[in-house]
Amino acid sequence: MNRNESNEIVTLTKIPRAASWCIILTLVVLTVVPASERPVTGLPHALEHLLAFGLAGLTFGLAYSGHLRSFLAGAVAFALALELSQIPLPTRHARLEDFVVDAVAACLGILVVHGWRLRAENQTDAVR
Repeated sequence: MNRNESNEIVTLTKIPRAASWCIILTLVVLTVVPASERPVTGLPHALEHLLAFGLAGLTFGLAYSGHLRSFLAGAVAFALALELSQIPLPTRHARLEDFVVDAVAACLGILVVHGWRLRAENQTDAVR
C-alpha cells in the first residue's frame, strides 16, 4: 500500500467517525429537550426511532470495526441510558417500547455493516 492509499483510508474512516458521533450527539439532544421543542417529521413515532437509531448503528459500524459483541452491548446500553435519562424530565417519559425499537435498530445497523464487511472479505479471499 502506498502513501496515497494510506491517506485515503484514514480519510475514509474519519468521515464516518465524525458522522457517527454527530448522530449520537443529536440523539442525546433530541432525547432530553422538552417535548415541545422536539422536531416532528410526520412519520409514525416508532419509525422515527427505527430510522434514527438504525442510521446511528450503520454509521457507527462503518466508522469502527472490531469487537462486534462490545459494539452490540454498547448500542443496547446507549439506548437504555437515553430512555432512562428521560425519567426525571418533566415533559418527557421513558418507554419500554422506545428502548426496544432503539436498541434493535442500532444493533441491526451494526450487524448490517458487519455482514457487509464479512462478505467483502470473503470475496477478496476468493479472488486471491
